[in-house]
Amino acid sequence: MPGSGTELGRPGTGRARRRAAVAVLAGLALAGAAHGQAPPEAPVAPDWRTPAEAAGYEATPSYAETLAYLARLAARLPELSLESFGVSPQGRPLTVAILSKERAFTPAAARATGKPIVLIENGIHAGEIDGKDACLELLRDLALGRQRELLDAATLLVVPVYNVDGHERVSPWNRPNQDGPVRGMGFRTTADGHDLNRDWLKLETPEARALVGLVNRWRPHLDVDVHVTDGVDLAWVFTYGLAEAPRLPAPVDAWLQARWPGVVAALERAGHGAGPYVSLVAEADPAQGIDSRVGEPRFSTGYFPLRNRPVVLVETHARKPYRQRVAAVRAFLGALLEDLRASGPALVAAVEEAERATVARGRPDAPPSEVVVAWRAAEPERIRVPFSDWTVERSSATGRDFLRFRPGTGRALEVPWLRRDVPAVALPRPRGYLVLPGWPAIESRLADHGLVVERLPEGRELEVETMRLSGPVFAARPYQGRTRVTPEVLRARERRALPAGTLWVPADQPDFEVAVQLLEPEAPDSLLAWGFLSTVFENKEYIDTWRLEDFALRALADPAVAAEWSRALEDEAFAADSRARYLWWFRRTPHWDRTVGELPVLRALEAPARP
Repeated sequence: MPGSGTELGRPGTGRARRRAAVAVLAGLALAGAAHGQAPPEAPVAPDWRTPAEAAGYEATPSYAETLAYLARLAARLPELSLESFGVSPQGRPLTVAILSKERAFTPAAARATGKPIVLIENGIHAGEIDGKDACLELLRDLALGRQRELLDAATLLVVPVYNVDGHERVSPWNRPNQDGPVRGMGFRTTADGHDLNRDWLKLETPEARALVGLVNRWRPHLDVDVHVTDGVDLAWVFTYGLAEAPRLPAPVDAWLQARWPGVVAALERAGHGAGPYVSLVAEADPAQGIDSRVGEPRFSTGYFPLRNRPVVLVETHARKPYRQRVAAVRAFLGALLEDLRASGPALVAAVEEAERATVARGRPDAPPSEVVVAWRAAEPERIRVPFSDWTVERSSATGRDFLRFRPGTGRALEVPWLRRDVPAVALPRPRGYLVLPGWPAIESRLADHGLVVERLPEGRELEVETMRLSGPVFAARPYQGRTRVTPEVLRARERRALPAGTLWVPADQPDFEVAVQLLEPEAPDSLLAWGFLSTVFENKEYIDTWRLEDFALRALADPAVAAEWSRALEDEAFAADSRARYLWWFRRTPHWDRTVGELPVLRALEAPARP
């Protein structure tokens, strides 16, 4: 809402001048309403303009300038507190701004208010920095007394910049498809080349471990992840991606479906065209449809549903001017908080209901159920997309067809829309997982995600489901610095003796689906799939050929072995592969390491007695 002169940092003026200003603003408001737009705010005094505003949106502030501006706001706004939640590899503080009407600056105090806790993280890709400057404007307006009613909505956790080291690698050449800020923006990845929006589950970076640690402590009810998209040209300035049912638990999805249309409608009334995230199904043919799903748990949109929480992926349109993109995000945040003033208690209740359901399904006496390990696209729906007009050209650089859009034109199409996922791989829900001692890559990830983990104080014997891996197919090139692997998985029920120190990950905990995605080998972002456990495929001992030959000659005296060997040699490729022949015999000797190919994770069919 428009503020008074005092709120803008200026002394009050005379009564006549105030009446004139009110009349002008009323006229502007009526004009805006006639065009479906929100009334304009009163001007901001120069000394309270954000650095981006002061630069005419040609530049975005450095991290130091951002923190300095936040410190000014915190000095004026007692409901705002700044805290560090970690340190980047280059030594910069990871900072969160906590906004609370009740000054509930601890997780316990925030939960006691009964309001939802909302996490807004900006700059996970540091060149896509619209959210930072939009949040600075939102917090500034609150500090100046504007829209104070939004403080009733929620406790806000605002991470102004997540990828702080990438943020400081500023260049106007970093984002070739993005319209501004023209003086430069940060870089996509961290200093050592990691993409933080591929690290929500594997937690390979200090930044990701710090932010998930913040999530563990505060347990926000909603995450907002702000990006800038690339790709096609269209009328929408604001696009969004949502995890929906069945990925999202039913109570939380019901809340989202009831509230989200109103938020989008408010954004459009404010003059910002909005629609779902647009990724073309076919690179050079918009008519074949769009895909709005970003569901693997390496992304925020796949991670937070594992923890029974909704998440909004914001993707402003890169071809729109920076000023316009920031304004759209600022309007969205206002619309979201305005909605949460009414719907916040229902969100808190929906998350709590979803958590209780996850715990109940995992109890030792619960009826059988399933866990979804991997997903695929559901049948497409239809949507009308306001594309700009385009032509298809053949690139002399790549030799492929590409789209050349004509900005300012229109060519709206109704196209197929991939919106939801359905289960692709589902397995019986275990009562928990048992992790053999000696695997720090597994143990540290379980701890970093805040999962409940116990250590068996003494050895015991249990019926378990083992997972043996074979035929690993390794990626031809590294991705995110790792060589991904896909194996074949053979499961079997066995009675196993488990040593003392074995880790027990019970299923009756609210974040158990995180453990499922970490530990099931078929999961797309499991520790095995990312190559953290690839030593399981390696045989660490060898046998000299003379010893192997003596064993083979003795074994061939058995007609059954001789017949099996003859059948193996019928495969010409096998017969010509000395390494394959060596391993065929080595596996049959008593010297073979039986743990090769065995995942050090066991699915528990019964829960061990707890101390």
